[in-house]
Amino acid sequence: MLFISLLFAFVLTSCAGLHDEVRGGGGGDSGMMDTPCEECGKRGDIELKITEEKFYREWNQTAYNRIDSNAVVGVFPALKVNAKRPESCRFCHSFSEDAVDFDLARVEDSLFVKAFPKMQRDLMLPGMKVPDADSLYIDSLSVRLLGSKFADGADLGDFTPWIERDGIEQDYTREVPAKLKNLLNDIASRYGLRYLSIPVKVGVTMDTDLGKSGGYYWKILWTLWDARYGELVFLTYSEFTAATTSRVAPEKEWAEPFAARLWKMFSVDFSKLEAH
Repeated sequence: MLFISLLFAFVLTSCAGLHDEVRGGGGGDSGMMDTPCEECGKRGDIELKITEEKFYREWNQTAYNRIDSNAVVGVFPALKVNAKRPESCRFCHSFSEDAVDFDLARVEDSLFVKAFPKMQRDLMLPGMKVPDADSLYIDSLSVRLLGSKFADGADLGDFTPWIERDGIEQDYTREVPAKLKNLLNDIASRYGLRYLSIPVKVGVTMDTDLGKSGGYYWKILWTLWDARYGELVFLTYSEFTAATTSRVAPEKEWAEPFAARLWKMFSVDFSKLEAH
């Protein structure tokens, strides 16, 4: 897809400014350049067993019911990515914050196309929807959004409110604080957008001892906003352990298990779903 091709180019050159440069295990970037291992990707698909799963899903029925499938959505890269890996990891050569973000974008794009084929998706990066002159403004948005107060008075970038609601999915009209609402309104007005898809925070930690061939721990808060009204359409928090059940190492497609979980928010008829 054109979107993915363009995103790949910008992930390699532009996205790093939006991410915290957090590397695990003391390996730094040098570890990402290891020679690819012989076991990676050569014996079929990566097979994973998902365990220790936690989730929370929340949607605003009113905002969801009035979704304009012909509107424009501004697609943000993840505001913050923490990608950690052991110092010694044969299959982590392609693993990095940008790689995780790119893989997540691949999943998001395919789901948006499936759910809203007429919705125009504009990538919120300088040189795309955003003029190059606005690069400093866009870089500042990640900090401003992450630090905006939201649920329970906590920062938007804080996982705590969602971990504490483990196992709940509910229709909930959450009041968006004025400061955050105004920020969403400003973004929408500035770039002619109706919606904003924002992966708020992603954490992926590789573990070579999981399963037969390694695995990883995944955490994410993903949100969709009606920026014109300054309302949350829905959010999903997803946390799980992914361990290999085959000899193929998890050296790519880390966001694949999250795809099915995000699709629930795009596809479920919420009017027929009881909150519990």
